[in-house]
Amino acid sequence: MSEQLSRAVAAEIRRLLEERGISGRELARRTGIPSRTIAHKLADRTPFDVDDLQAIAGVLEVDVTDLLSWAQRA
Repeated sequence: MSEQLSRAVAAEIRRLLEERGISGRELARRTGIPSRTIAHKLADRTPFDVDDLQAIAGVLEVDVTDLLSWAQRA
């Protein structure tokens, strides 16, 4: 994933989390991804991988392809 797309994906996930009232800690709990890892990825210090995106999309009740598409348009 390009650096620009990675930033856009992180921004889109943050937007969706805020919209749904889900904290990073709650996202970590629901996905099984350590909260420190979630924090680094949401802060765009580390890119999301496919497994992360699938787990996060499941929690947010969106398709991974939609998540990537929305991020590309942002």
